[in-house]
Amino acid sequence: MILALWVLSGCVALGPDADSILARDLAPALPGLADAAVPVSPAPVPGVPRIFRIPELRRIAAHFFQGADPAREICFERPVSPPDPARFEEAMRRALPSARIEILDYGRLPVPEGPIEFPPAGLRPAGADGFWSGTVRYGAGRRFPLWARVRVTVSEARVVAGEDLPPGHAIAPGQLRLETREVFPLEKIFAASIEPVAGRAPRIKIPAGTPIRLDWLAAAQDVLRGDRVLVEVYSGTAYLKFEAIAEASGAVGQSIPVTNPVSRKRFAARVEGRDRVAVGKGPS
Repeated sequence: MILALWVLSGCVALGPDADSILARDLAPALPGLADAAVPVSPAPVPGVPRIFRIPELRRIAAHFFQGADPAREICFERPVSPPDPARFEEAMRRALPSARIEILDYGRLPVPEGPIEFPPAGLRPAGADGFWSGTVRYGAGRRFPLWARVRVTVSEARVVAGEDLPPGHAIAPGQLRLETREVFPLEKIFAASIEPVAGRAPRIKIPAGTPIRLDWLAAAQDVLRGDRVLVEVYSGTAYLKFEAIAEASGAVGQSIPVTNPVSRKRFAARVEGRDRVAVGKGPS
């Protein structure tokens, strides 16, 4: 540890990398310890002085076989200063170089010396704006918390519904368009290209003009609940086909309930293709 050469409020100021107070740092009060590099106390947290009173200094002197009485009390502190929003913004721009950033408010607690970090993971939406959590690194892996309320936007591609997209129906490429929008930076929850969207089906209705979230999509179903389906029944050499009503949605290979609209009989059938189901096993 290297002590700063200045004193604040009567206390010895610690450097930002200091993590311990060494015996030799007590030399102004105990000159005989000038060469002892043994830690005697953790460095104080920012803004809180560590005071060595006369009785404690005597115990430390006795531990090192140094008989002289302490010359005086001594204290140490980690210097703090008012937060500088310009440094906050500089750290934010390092994290999101292409973003437009405006700081609306920030924590006013004095901060210690050290590198400032505002990682992208610390940014989250808060109403119409954002809340960004950051830290000052000091000592050996210690962190002092920071916060700021910000307005942040980035230019990103968004896949947008070109028309109303009903739930359950496969989306065709022609129903989509790609736009560049100024948006709040989020995790990759919105589709940024057509390929991951086309051929899938919305879980909910997506109105025209809406950017499409990936978690709104599911695999397209070959049969939708309420559809009229062709039923093929195989039993030995017998074969029968008729129309029925699907009571659930399903993809190829899944079993769904269907109802014969004439007999009202409900039975399970295997989805074979688009609006086509089967009962039993047909010829190869």
